[in-house]
Order: sequence, then structure tokens, then C-alpha cells
Amino acid sequence: MNMDEAIQATFPLIAAPTQGTIPPASSSGTRYVVASDGVWREVTLPWIRFRHQLAAAAMRLPYGDLEQLIEIRCGGIPPELVRQFVADAREACPNEVAGVFLWHEPSDTWRYERRESTSASGSHIQYQEVRPLEDEHIVVDVHSHGKHMAFFSFEDNADDAGSMKFSLVLGNLDQAQPTSEMRLCMAGVVVDNAKLGPDGVLGVS
Repeated sequence: MNMDEAIQATFPLIAAPTQGTIPPASSSGTRYVVASDGVWREVTLPWIRFRHQLAAAAMRLPYGDLEQLIEIRCGGIPPELVRQFVADAREACPNEVAGVFLWHEPSDTWRYERRESTSASGSHIQYQEVRPLEDEHIVVDVHSHGKHMAFFSFEDNADDAGSMKFSLVLGNLDQAQPTSEMRLCMAGVVVDNAKLGPDGVLGVS
């Protein structure tokens, strides 16, 4: 297999049909789609199917139309797991704490694991990364900001660059109602206004 064949096998390039819809990819990975208005990228993971436009065409092309797609494939996070992180964050306050919500694909179940911190204060945290078990996926990366408001810092932006996950931060853990910010990160694309519903369902508004 030469280089061009390897690239096409790893990152397929297809055309959007003028009739019907594009079937989901048969496996995880990234593919590119030429549509009437330009080039789109579609990322498929066990827990999400995500499609967005990469480049607009200078003229209409003879292919079908596409729309942005965010299809969440995993079930909701049990609220008790979220409450467990909040309890850990309150206990660690004013220091920051970090954790992950992992989804087990075959059973559509979740678990929460706190990251073991190697250094933490009210404005930073360093930690050992969690290793997913077989068939598990890190879907939500979560950390706290102690007594500070929830926001995405420059360090958070650097940590999220190139990642594929939901990123959630909680702040004001010393107050009755913490503040929160959440976004979806998909390999260089950041979608704001992500949300975690009361029932644990993930989404983007």
C-alpha cells in the first residue's frame, strides 16, 4: 500500500449524495465529505457522531447538501456519579480536583473516577491520568475551580486542544449552588453551550 492509499484508507473522502443521506461510518475514525457547499469533516466514535464544515466552496458543487450533526450515542450519566464528583470537589475546596466520567460501551453504563493529584492549589492542578478499562471511553473530563467562578482558563484551553471529549468545570464550591461551564471538544473544534441535563443526558444546545 502506497502513501495515498494509506491516507484514503485512514481518512476516506466521499461525496454527499444528491438523494438520500450518508449512512453512518461502519467504524470509528474520521472521514471527509464533499458537499454542495464545500468540504465537511465527520468524526465517528463509539459515543458520538460529529459533523461540521471545514471549508466553504467558492461556487455550488454538484453534490448533495449536508448539515452539522451532533449525535450522542451514549446513555445519560447517573446523577449519583455527578453528585460524587461535587462532593469530592467540595471536600477538596479551596483546592482544585479533577476526575473523569467513563462510559462502558457494551453495557451502556458509567463510572466516575477521581484523578490522583500530584500537585493542587486554588488555581491549578496536576494529576495522574486515568486508564480506561476494556471497552471504556473517557467521555467527560471534569475539574473544579475551588472558590473561583467556573470558566475555561488558558491552561484548560491548552489541555483540551486536539482532544475529543466533553469538558466540564465547576466553580464556587464554597457556595450552596456551584457555577458550571461545559463544552464539547472535537479535535480542534470547540462547541460551546454543551449541557448535562438533570437526568444526566449529554447534549449541545
